[in-house]
Amino acid sequence: MNTTPRNFLVFALSLFFAILFATSPAVSQETEMPRARARELGIQIGLFPSGEHNAITDVQGVKVGHVTLNEGESIRTGVTAIVPRDDIWEARLFGAAHVIHGNGEATGIARINQAGWIESPILLTNTLSVGPVHDGVVRYIVKRYPDNNIVLPIVAECYDGGLNDIDGLHVTAEHAIQAIERATVGPVAEGCVGAGTGMRCYGFKAGIGTASRVLPAERGGWTVGVLVNSNGGRRHQLRINGVPVGQEITDFRAKRGRDGSFIIVIATDAPLTHRQLKQVAVRATHGLARTGTPSTDGSGEFVIAFSTANVIPDDTENGTFQIRMVENWRLSALFEATIEATEEAVVNSMTMATTTVGRDGRTIFAMPLDRLQQVMEKYGR
Repeated sequence: MNTTPRNFLVFALSLFFAILFATSPAVSQETEMPRARARELGIQIGLFPSGEHNAITDVQGVKVGHVTLNEGESIRTGVTAIVPRDDIWEARLFGAAHVIHGNGEATGIARINQAGWIESPILLTNTLSVGPVHDGVVRYIVKRYPDNNIVLPIVAECYDGGLNDIDGLHVTAEHAIQAIERATVGPVAEGCVGAGTGMRCYGFKAGIGTASRVLPAERGGWTVGVLVNSNGGRRHQLRINGVPVGQEITDFRAKRGRDGSFIIVIATDAPLTHRQLKQVAVRATHGLARTGTPSTDGSGEFVIAFSTANVIPDDTENGTFQIRMVENWRLSALFEATIEATEEAVVNSMTMATTTVGRDGRTIFAMPLDRLQQVMEKYGR
């Protein structure tokens, strides 16, 4: 080998960059296949078919809106609004809430479980922005419904301070109002959007995910839709459709942070009462557990469920009103649909998210989808 200084320098630099490109996760991410949902990757979770959009918006009347703040080097946050029906402030729906582990905050859930209904859109944001988002919902109601201004908003949070300058308090009341006004039916944006902009899950970049299930006619024909904000779990715990993905893909790691949280919102057009919705909400625990997390002491997981089938009037002439209710023996299929949709929504929150660089240059890598497919094929799934 010619060992002149110039040739030696060229050789050394070539060797350096060869090693760098062979081992750098960031480079692998750039050349990876485009982001895709679980089903597009051939991952079929559960037995029931999905709805048209495989989203919470497959439940008629339900809308979702996002405001995404992805600015400069350190703002990675936002707001997501789930609007159960356009006139939710004037026509309540049966609802229920369940706390899997309460190391977090979700306003309004005491009211939900006391009254048995919901009377507000459901807003998701970061931990330190619960106040301004709550304020935004109140301002929206006062401005548009001046005679109905005693509604208690529902706002749930996850911590995004790993990527986001959370102390900067960048989310405002106006952002909450914008998220509500932007809510639409149809496909739902997933991954690094809205409240999910700065989130991570099982050591991968994550955020918003959604999925739905439609029961066959003989089992009621109802639709169950789930939307999650995923921000918890540790890498070694991750399982997808029963496969120990987290033990197979051990690189692409970020510096370990908080255990994090999951917010799960369930919608259905099945005519369920508060008591029945409470049972459905509990089943989201099973869907979340299928993805691997034991729900640690440092995590906060909240579930909010509602049914669009019965409208609770503000007042009636004789003080009573009639409702429809599913027979209890038919709940089992709804439980199963909820579990399947919750698991798939969590997976979608990861497969649709993109590698993100945020506060202090910290990087959280997206799940490498080509590697994920290889692992699933290895296990025959």
